[in-house]
Amino acid sequence: MKRLLMVGASPRGERSRSGMVADHLLARLEARHPMLEVERLDLFDAALPAFDQNAVEGRYHLLAGNAVDPAQAAVWHDLKKWTDHFLSFDALLIATPMWNFGIPYRLKHYIDILTQPGLTFRNDSQGNVEGLAQGRRAIIVAASAMPFGSLPEIDGLDFQLAYLKAWLGFIGVTDIGAVRVAGTFGPDEAVAAAMAQAFADADRLADTI
Repeated sequence: MKRLLMVGASPRGERSRSGMVADHLLARLEARHPMLEVERLDLFDAALPAFDQNAVEGRYHLLAGNAVDPAQAAVWHDLKKWTDHFLSFDALLIATPMWNFGIPYRLKHYIDILTQPGLTFRNDSQGNVEGLAQGRRAIIVAASAMPFGSLPEIDGLDFQLAYLKAWLGFIGVTDIGAVRVAGTFGPDEAVAAAMAQAFADADRLADTI
């Protein structure tokens, strides 16, 4: 592991619970790997390109091998800069809260930009998918108000951590570690206990990397 991209998906800045735990984990990693290069990407500050009609139509033309309108080609040139940037790292750390049982819209926007045929995955002639981000390591710090991971009766509502693992697997990332920060809503002592557990889990995970 030489270069790590830390993706922050919370608008809460220093008050973000997922951000606090991710920062703690990152400090542990940097202590273990002094030569590690880290770049931070705050998705609520990033100028993510729109995935609009030009992008969608351009994708269909590219897949069909058709000529692409100059405006559509410009959109795809911009999109490729984002996927090239993403693929330039060999490790990924995502810090995200849970919003409405899923992920914040800015993180979904980023994923939609990255997940493009020929850029982060490809299909063979039989339709099989090959992820083009193979060999990379990913860590997810997933915060939620509800105590997911400890109450099986609610875990079916988890479209946050489960979705991120499925997406990473689709683009070829299979070395995935995760830390839950749950639950982050309730009496102060309950939240403090959840944070203490998350910090301890982050330490244990970092010590395996």
